[in-house]
Amino acid sequence: MRFDRAFKGLERRLSLGPGYKALEEEKKGGFEVRCFQNSVLGFNYFQVMDLKRRLLEMYEGVSLEEAVPGEVISSNVGQCYLICSECQSEFYNRLEGARESIISNFKFLHGIGEKTEAKLKRRGYRTIEDLTRHPKWGKAAREFLDLLDMGHLRRVQELLWHRVPKSHPICFRLAGLNQEEDFAMIDIETMGLFSKPIILLGVAHSESGKIKVHQYLVRSVAEEVAALKVFMEELGRFNAIISYNGRTFDIPFIEQRLSYYGLNSNIDKAHFDLLYFIRRAWRQTIPDCGLPTVEEFILGLKRGDEVPGALVPEFYREYLETRNVGPLVAIINHNRQDIISLSKLFSKLNEALIQ
Repeated sequence: MRFDRAFKGLERRLSLGPGYKALEEEKKGGFEVRCFQNSVLGFNYFQVMDLKRRLLEMYEGVSLEEAVPGEVISSNVGQCYLICSECQSEFYNRLEGARESIISNFKFLHGIGEKTEAKLKRRGYRTIEDLTRHPKWGKAAREFLDLLDMGHLRRVQELLWHRVPKSHPICFRLAGLNQEEDFAMIDIETMGLFSKPIILLGVAHSESGKIKVHQYLVRSVAEEVAALKVFMEELGRFNAIISYNGRTFDIPFIEQRLSYYGLNSNIDKAHFDLLYFIRRAWRQTIPDCGLPTVEEFILGLKRGDEVPGALVPEFYREYLETRNVGPLVAIINHNRQDIISLSKLFSKLNEALIQ
C-alpha cells in the first residue's frame, strides 16, 4: 500500500512515549509534580487526571457513535470520522468602506513611505486609483489594483506585511474584502510537536447566522492521511482562513503532515491569525494572550472541566490503549470550543480595530 511505510514510521515514533512525563517526588511530607518538555502545573495536572478518570468511568462500554454521533467518510486513501455540529454564534465582518480604506493607504506600494505619501496627498492624490495617472507610481498603482480587483487577497496581504507589522489595523481591514461565508475558521489537535500525527482537524464557517463546525477525527494513526485529504478538500471552498496562532503552528503543521504523505502541501490562502491582532488590541489590559485568558477577559467565557492542549496527547493515548472514548470526547469538545471562540473574537476585533 502507498502509505504503509509512513504508517509504520508513525507507530514507531508513538511507541517511544508521550512528549512529556510527570514525576512524583516525595518532598517535606507531600508530593511535588515535576513536568518536562510540556509544562503543566501540579494542581492542574491532578485536576485534569481526575477529569480523565471520570470520563473513563462515564463512557465505559459506550461506542464512539453513541458518544459523538457522526459518519464515516471514505476516500481513495482511507477513512476517517466526521462530526458535524452547529451553534448560534456571532460572526461579524465589517464590509462597508473596506476597499476605500485600503486604496487610500499608499503603503501597499513599494517605495512609498509616510513622507512620500503625505507629499502625494498634498498634491491631490487621495487614493491608489488617483495614482494610476502618476508618471512614476502609475504602473505600481495599476498592478496593485489589478490584484485587488481580481481577488488575490493573499498576494495583497503579503505586500502589506513587508511594509507594516502583521498586527496593524489595515492588515485586519483586508478581511472586509470578503463576505462572511468566505472564511474558514480552523484549529487542529496533535500528538505532540512537529513530525507527530494530527488527530483532529476542525473547520467551521458562518452560514445563515450560525457557525457550522466540521471535525475530522482520526480514530487510529492510519486514518490521518484520509482526514487530511478531506479536510483540504473542504478548505478549498473558502477564500480565507481564520486561526489562533495558525501562522506559526496549525498551517505549518498541516503542510508538514501533507508533505509526509506526499500530498500537495501548499495552503495558498489569505490568513487572518487573530493572535497578532489580539496582542495589539488588548495585551496591555489582560494578563496574557493565551486563548483561555482571552476567552475569559474578552468574551466572558471561563471553561469548566476540560483537557488543556498540552495534555491532548495523553488523553488520546488513553483512548488508543483502552478504546474508551471518554478522553476522545474531551478532545473533541476542546477543539469545537476553540473554533467557536474564533468566530466571537473575530467579531470583537471588528469593533476594536476598525473605526
